[in-house]
Amino acid sequence: MKFGVVGIEKRALKEYLPLYFSMRDSGDFYFAVQDEKIEQTLMQKYRLSHLYHNLQQLLDLGIDACFIHGSTPAHFELARKCLENGVHVFIDRPVGESLTELRQLQNLALNHRQILMLGFNRRFAPLVDDLKQVEHKRLLMITKNYSDLKLTTATAIDEVFIHLIDTAIYLIDEPIKQVNSQIKEQNGILDTAVMQLETEHSTAWLALDVHSNADDEQIQLTSERGHYILNDLQELEIQNQLIKQVSTSKKWSEPVEICGFYQMVKSFIQAVESKTSTKLKQKNICLSHRLCAQMLKSDQQK
Repeated sequence: MKFGVVGIEKRALKEYLPLYFSMRDSGDFYFAVQDEKIEQTLMQKYRLSHLYHNLQQLLDLGIDACFIHGSTPAHFELARKCLENGVHVFIDRPVGESLTELRQLQNLALNHRQILMLGFNRRFAPLVDDLKQVEHKRLLMITKNYSDLKLTTATAIDEVFIHLIDTAIYLIDEPIKQVNSQIKEQNGILDTAVMQLETEHSTAWLALDVHSNADDEQIQLTSERGHYILNDLQELEIQNQLIKQVSTSKKWSEPVEICGFYQMVKSFIQAVESKTSTKLKQKNICLSHRLCAQMLKSDQQK
C-alpha cells in the first residue's frame, strides 16, 4: 500500500516520523514537504531522496491513505480533497476550525466509504486503558501544566485543552448532563482553563495552566475500589485501605508507545488494510470539539 504524509512540522518529526519508518513493512510512505529546513532534515537524517511538495502530487502517485499533520486551519481542505479522491484519512490533531467542518468530513467519509480517524493518542495509551476498565467511576480529575506556553485563547483551547476534554470523554462511562467552564486570559493569551463535567454518577474536573513553571500531566480517578493516580501517562498508582500498588510502563517501551502514538498509527494502518474502522476508538469523537466551541462562545459572552 501507499501512504501519503502531509504537513510535516516539528511535532510530527519527533513523534510520528520514527513510527512511519518503523512500519515500512506495511507499505511505502511518500512525504509532501514545503518547509526547506524540514526537507533538509528528512534528506540528511532519514536519507529521503524522493520528496514531494503538495498533496496533489501524492494523489497522482495513487496513495491509499494519508496522514495529515500541521496547522489546524489546513486540515479541512486537505482531508476533504483526500476523501473526495477515495483516500483514507488520519488527522493527528483536532479538525478544522468548526464542528461543522468535522461533520462535513464525516459525511464525506461515509458517502465515499473511506476511513476518517482523529488521532487522540491518549485513547491508545496503555495505562489510560487501565483506567478505562475501572467500573463505577466517581471523581475524575485531569490536570495539564506547562512552564510557559504562549498561545491565543482560541488556539490553546482548540489544540491543547481539547486533549483533556477528549480523555475525560473517553474515560467517562455515562452521558454528560451538565457542563461548566471558565477561562482566564491576559490580552488574548490564555492563562488557565477549567471545565467541569457532570454525569448521573460521576464528576470530571479538567484544568490547564500554561504558566505554572512546571511541565506535567496527571489523571486522578476514584471509584468504589480505590484511588488511581496516573502521572505523565507512565506511572499508575492504585491505593485503597488494603494495598498500595504502583504500575509502570514496560521498561523497554518507547515514549511513543507509552503515550499511545504507536498503537494509534498501527490501528489506522490495520484499519486501512482490513477496510474496517471498528477498532479506532472513535466513539463520541465529535463531543470534544463541540465542548470546546461552547467554552469559547461562553467566554466571549461574558
